[in-house]
Amino acid sequence: MKRIIYTLILLTIPFLSNMYINDFNWSLVDFIIMGVLIFSFLSFINFIRKKFSGIKEILAIIIVVIVFILLWAELAVGIFGSPFAGN
Repeated sequence: MKRIIYTLILLTIPFLSNMYINDFNWSLVDFIIMGVLIFSFLSFINFIRKKFSGIKEILAIIIVVIVFILLWAELAVGIFGSPFAGN
C-alpha cells in the first residue's frame, strides 16, 4: 500500500508541472508509464531489502537504481536510440 501512495505522491510533481508550465506536456500514457516504472522500482527495492543483506543488498540496490535511471532517460530523451525512445 505504501508503494502506491509513494508513487502517487511522486506523480503529483509532473501533474502540477503539467498544469502550470507550458513546455511540460505529459499525456495520460506518460503518467501511466511513469507510474508503472516508479511502482516497479519501489517493489524491486522492497524485494531486495527482504532477500539480501549487507554488501549484496547495497550492490543490488545500486544496480536497480542505475537501471531505473537509464530506463527513465531512454524513455525521456532516447539516449540509446531504441524504438520506444522519447523525443
